[in-house]
Amino acid sequence: MSETPDNGTEWIGATDGEPEGVYEVIFREMEDAVFLIDVEGRDGDYVFTFRRNNASHESRTGLSEDELRGQTPRDLLGDEQGAVVAANYRRCIEQGETIEYEEELALPGGTSHWQTKLTPITDDGQVTQIVGVARDITEQREQERELRRIHRRFEAVMETMSAAVFLKDTDGQYLMMNRACRDLFNVGNQDIVGLTDEELVPPETAEKARADDRRVVEDGEMLEIEETVPTAAGNTVRLTRKSPVYDDEDDEVVAICGVSTDITDQKRREKEFQRLVERFELAVEGAKLGVWDWDLTTDEVEFNDQWARMLGYAPEEIGSHLEEWERRVHPDDLDRVEDALENHLAGRTELYDAEHRMRTADGTWNWIRDVGKVAERDADGEPVRAVGIHLDIDDRKQYERTLERQRDNLEVLNQVVRHDVRNALQLVLAYTGILEDHVQEDGEAYLRQILDAGREAVDITRTAGEVTKVLLRSEADRAPLRVGPVIEKQVEEVRTSHERAIVSVDGQVPNARVLADDMLESVFRNLLNNAIVHNDEEVPEVTLSATAEDRRLLVRIADNGPGIPDDQKAKIFEKGEKGLESEGTGLGLYLVQTLVDRYGGEVRVTDNEPEGSVFVVELVRHEEPSDGAP
Repeated sequence: MSETPDNGTEWIGATDGEPEGVYEVIFREMEDAVFLIDVEGRDGDYVFTFRRNNASHESRTGLSEDELRGQTPRDLLGDEQGAVVAANYRRCIEQGETIEYEEELALPGGTSHWQTKLTPITDDGQVTQIVGVARDITEQREQERELRRIHRRFEAVMETMSAAVFLKDTDGQYLMMNRACRDLFNVGNQDIVGLTDEELVPPETAEKARADDRRVVEDGEMLEIEETVPTAAGNTVRLTRKSPVYDDEDDEVVAICGVSTDITDQKRREKEFQRLVERFELAVEGAKLGVWDWDLTTDEVEFNDQWARMLGYAPEEIGSHLEEWERRVHPDDLDRVEDALENHLAGRTELYDAEHRMRTADGTWNWIRDVGKVAERDADGEPVRAVGIHLDIDDRKQYERTLERQRDNLEVLNQVVRHDVRNALQLVLAYTGILEDHVQEDGEAYLRQILDAGREAVDITRTAGEVTKVLLRSEADRAPLRVGPVIEKQVEEVRTSHERAIVSVDGQVPNARVLADDMLESVFRNLLNNAIVHNDEEVPEVTLSATAEDRRLLVRIADNGPGIPDDQKAKIFEKGEKGLESEGTGLGLYLVQTLVDRYGGEVRVTDNEPEGSVFVVELVRHEEPSDGAP
């Protein structure tokens, strides 16, 4: 029943004996939005007019009571929206009871979602007013929409995950599977709800899975399992994590969530790596290599057992700090070794490689070859970790010292023999020369043979000495040399010693340098002498020419002699192989071949036109920024 007292206070459903102010207070102070609508029957329909609204309704809709009073739904909300609102009011009257619904309204305060409850007020059996109570659920609806968006994204992520994801109830029945899980069990798009492991995998696999599920439910903790799962494509090794899912209200485990990742390739790589490690350890042990691993940030070093045993120590006698190495290096070697190490750490050398002595447990010194490499640098490029090996080279060093002593002895012997023999030959030649004025004409031919044989013997001793010298030298003795002066000197010497021969230089020798030693002159001397000595012409003619081509220097020595048959051209440079109709030792051309090979070049022989031979020496030019060579 609704009445309007003299003081203007509206009675809303008051009962006899209750003061009218109570309902006004409730109306005004309710947190929900409350509004009152007058209902008037007219021409078989109803006219709805807004009468009042409370403060909560005003703040949420932006409509004051003055703006609301007397407005119909169409006046207030427009034809389309007003018709929808009026239809709900009409439904309330027709049902004659409270109704509830949700609606979206565009109001001055903005568009919002409402959960509305309408209650009819009757007077003498007629509905004369409707009381509306509305709750703004806009934020709730936004949260629901956001949850739906998150859920869709979650589903998209789940479907694209390579890991198999599933949800089971506590009885082991599947509730959900993502695509990867469906593919794993080859179930396609069929309904999987209610399926169990017994229907998807062999019995022993299903039994193990069920036991794992029970542990998760009973312990209430995540379980991580490495398992082999049979599939249509074969067995796969998987890492599966099963976690309990709790009920929000009573913390009871109601489901099991599982994420299973295929680690078949990872396990295969681990096995391969393990095999490599085992092979490496066998190789290290077989080669008796000492291994060190150095943390440059702390100077902690991990040494393997062989590192200790190489120096005569038990592994437990060696600590794990850099000083274990430093205090055992020979003092005379330490600076040199540390320089090599610093150059590598600074990135100036590809490897740290040094040979040094180390003190052993019995106080003696063993030679060690120490090779290492920076294995890790920080973001600034500073080395933080290096690894390397120790190799015992003491026996090699002892052998090298023995060879060095033998080489020194051989060098002394070689010098003595060559000196004494050559002195004796020079004496023979000197006295033979004196005899030229005392020999009759019929003896001159014999005297000439003695002189030629003596000179050849001198050349042989010289060549033999040079061969020995070459064999005793190392490549470290080489340096950049200009070829022009060397050739000019040898041409002059040959002209002096072979007066009957014509030796000419065609053009100018390029001002080029090659990486060689003082034995380079032996190459050209032996080739020039060879071209004259083995020439049967009365007047031997030898022509030398040189050209620079790219990074090569080609020197050609051509003669007018008998030439060299094709079947002998490949043999004449072999040790002890004599030239055509030669009585010599065959060492001259062998020496040429040996020296040119050592200089990184090539020597060959071709035919001259119209007759004779051409020896071609091809050397690598040594170019530097200051080199004036063309």
